[in-house]
Amino acid sequence: MKSSNRKSLQTTEPVPVRTEMSRRQLIRSLAYGCLGLVTADVIAGKPLGGREPGGPVRSGQILTESQMKLLRALVETIIPQTDTPGASATDTHGFIDDQLANCKAPDEANQFIEALDEFARVAKAQWGDDFANLNPADQQAAVAALAGSGVPFEKLPAAFFRQLKALTVIGYYSSEAGASHELVYLPIPGGYRASFTVADNGGKSFSPHTF
Repeated sequence: MKSSNRKSLQTTEPVPVRTEMSRRQLIRSLAYGCLGLVTADVIAGKPLGGREPGGPVRSGQILTESQMKLLRALVETIIPQTDTPGASATDTHGFIDDQLANCKAPDEANQFIEALDEFARVAKAQWGDDFANLNPADQQAAVAALAGSGVPFEKLPAAFFRQLKALTVIGYYSSEAGASHELVYLPIPGGYRASFTVADNGGKSFSPHTF
């Protein structure tokens, strides 16, 4: 029996490392790898969570009206409006509500909701008002403390913010605005190119969605 000779793949050139990246650029770079984790409603192009983007906040499939209002403020703080719409304008909070109601195990959804309520309670005690009513600077300070498991949120599960951020990124970049404004959307892709960099594409990843 002859043994087969296999050559290991080796990198011959150093991989360039970017030392500076904005929060928006980092979130955008994560989006492409997350876009496959969406529900059938998203693929079918239905409004996320059953609401039209930009509509009034009301109770969701599993979240109360006050919880939806809080969640809308949180996702907007994570991905705020710049030259493109923010996460609240694309109903990312509705997407998260839909995921909790239809895609998460009941225990996992309940743990997320309990952490959301605890965040609301602690934020109000610390800043003197509901999170949704705080000014942007205080909202950013609260989310930064939550992200770092710092005071006053050190007792909240660290997994809560990771889940919140992941669902926000997936929901935003699977919306029409996120996929077509911040990613490159080609309804009819061109020919195959074996070597293609993000820089060749204006610094944007491609969107796999159809609208």
